[in-house]
Amino acid sequence: MISLLIPTRGRPALLREALASLGRQTFPRFEAVVVDDGAGEGLEVVASSGDPRFRAFPNPGRGQVEARQRALEVARGEVVLFLDDDDLLLDPAYLHRVWRVLSREEALVYGEGVLLLPQEELPFRPGEVGGWLLRENRLLASGTALRKKTLLNLGGLDGEMGDYWDWDLWLRAYGAGLPFRYLRGRNLGVRVHGKNQSYGARQEERALFLERLRAKHGLGPLVLKDHLSLALEGSTGKPSHPGPGQHGVV
Repeated sequence: MISLLIPTRGRPALLREALASLGRQTFPRFEAVVVDDGAGEGLEVVASSGDPRFRAFPNPGRGQVEARQRALEVARGEVVLFLDDDDLLLDPAYLHRVWRVLSREEALVYGEGVLLLPQEELPFRPGEVGGWLLRENRLLASGTALRKKTLLNLGGLDGEMGDYWDWDLWLRAYGAGLPFRYLRGRNLGVRVHGKNQSYGARQEERALFLERLRAKHGLGPLVLKDHLSLALEGSTGKPSHPGPGQHGVV
């Protein structure tokens, strides 16, 4: 089974759309573990869905990383997949493709997608993982998956990394030599709005977490970016030069 870890806070309409995208998946053996970090609107959405594959838990105001940690604790699947409450799975076969990889090998699976802007959508193609991972985070957190046991062996999620909990995990997986498997196609829909853009709100706090990440992994200077700025500057989709055993296209 695949457990989708979904933190949510105060966005019931978007959460409902995210869960509806799961209902269109052709792979039936999954559960959505929703952890509500707000006033409980997410709990109500799950309760009203009538889908026994959706489970909800409270985590009042303790932050997005702890919400994911809570979801990980109660996840029952062999595989865990991250999904934000404002994002969508667009390819109905996406969970099946993830399972096909992770049922046969220990790896980190990530996908392409589109950035959903108010008036348009932009393709987002991270490319095969290589040395660029030490300079910028092109991987979409939503849709990225690995075996639960693998995640725990890597040390789980580091709450001290704040907004960069995902990049921190990718770097630990990369350093451990875990293969990265790349799923091409219009797999994921990632909404872009002021609250999830690095140059928008909370810029100083995000810069603090970025420096904490840089120091933890001994990286060079890092520039504060988000996925929209990466797409606009053309960083995604370029050929990369991955190291041995570090990549794969599925």
